[in-house]
Amino acid sequence: MKRKLKIVILWVLIALMLTGCWDKIEIEDRAFVMAIGIDLSSSNKRYVVTFQFPNAAQITKGTSGGGGGSEKPSFAVSEVADTIFSASRHISTRINKALYLGHTQAIIFGKDVVENKDKFQQVLDSLDRSYELSRKVYLLVTPQKAQDILLKKYEMEPNTGAYIRDIFKHYNLTSKFPTIDYNKITKSLHETNGNAIIPKIIAGKDEIKIAGSAIIKNYKLAGWMEDDENMGYMWLTGLVKGGDISINMPGDGEEIKVPFNISNVIRRRDVKEENGKIIYRVKLEVEGDITEYTFEKHGEMMKGDLLNVIERKTSDEIKKMTQKAINRFQKELKVDMLGIGDYIEKYHPSLWEKVGKDWDKIFPEVEIKVDVTSHVRRIGLFR
Repeated sequence: MKRKLKIVILWVLIALMLTGCWDKIEIEDRAFVMAIGIDLSSSNKRYVVTFQFPNAAQITKGTSGGGGGSEKPSFAVSEVADTIFSASRHISTRINKALYLGHTQAIIFGKDVVENKDKFQQVLDSLDRSYELSRKVYLLVTPQKAQDILLKKYEMEPNTGAYIRDIFKHYNLTSKFPTIDYNKITKSLHETNGNAIIPKIIAGKDEIKIAGSAIIKNYKLAGWMEDDENMGYMWLTGLVKGGDISINMPGDGEEIKVPFNISNVIRRRDVKEENGKIIYRVKLEVEGDITEYTFEKHGEMMKGDLLNVIERKTSDEIKKMTQKAINRFQKELKVDMLGIGDYIEKYHPSLWEKVGKDWDKIFPEVEIKVDVTSHVRRIGLFR
C-alpha cells in the first residue's frame, strides 16, 4: 500500500513539473508598454489613457539583419474610459496584442488630472494596485496634454519611454529637475497627507524637455517651480549631484558669465530650539571647476583674489536659489516639502513629541538658515 502511495505521489510531482504555464502569453503576442499618458476628457468625467509601445516586428527584423523598412518604430494608442483599468482592457478591442506594463518607464499626468483631487487620487490608487508596474517607474506632470506628448514621434528617440528614461540617467549634468521615481513620490504623498514634488515635462516640435517641477499640495496641483526655484529646493533636500551655476565676473568693458561646474556637494543639517523658536540650519559645502572665463585673462585664474571672488559669488548665488524655495514653501504655500519635519522626527524625537501634532502651524514660523561654502578645485588647462 505504501509503495503504491509513493508511486502515485511521484507521478503527481512529475505531472506538476511537466505542466506548462496555463496563463502564459507568447512574447510576440505582447505589447510592451514603455510610456503611459493620463488625461481627462473634455467633460472631466472620463479618462483619456494613452499607451505607447515599440513595434516588436521592426525590432525583430532589425536584429535579424532584415532592416526595419518603412515600418513605424513605435505605436501610441488612446482609449477613453471611466477608469484606468477599464482603459487597459477596452483597448484590446483595437489592438491584436495584450498590454504588458512590466517594462513601463514613464507615466505622464496631464495638468487637468492633477488639478482634480478626486480624479488624481483615483489614478494613484489604480497605479498602486497594479502588480505589473515597477515601483521605479518615473512619474511626470505636463502643463500640456499627456496624449500630445506620446502621439508625437521624436527624431532623437522614437520610443518616448526610453527617451524619458535616458534623460533621467543624465540628470546630474544639470540638476534642473529632481530624479525621484514612483516609490519616492508615493511615499511623500502618504507621509505628508498628499504633498509631493513631481518633475515637469513639456514637448517641443522635435524633442521633449524635463525641467522644473509640479508642486502637489493635498493631492492637487498648487503651482510650478522653474529652474532657480527648483534647484533651490534640490539644494535644500540634498538632490543636487552636479550641474553648473553662472556668475557675473568683470570683463573688458562689460560683465561676462562664468560657469561654476559642480563636482561635489556635502550637506549637513542641524536643528535646535531657542526661546520657544525652532532654528533649522543647512550647511552646504560645494566643490566645482571653472570651465570658462575669457581667453585674454586665462592666466589670471591662478590669482587667489580672483578665485576668492568666484567662490563668494557662487555661494551667494546658491543662497539666492535656496531663499526662493524657502519663500515659496514656507511663506506662500505653507507646506513642508523641505524635509524639516521628517528630519526632526528621525533625529530629534523628543523635540518632535512637542511640535509634531501642530507641525503644519509651526513650520511657517521655523527660522531656516543656510550657510554655503564654495571651493574651486580645478580651473582647466592653460598655456
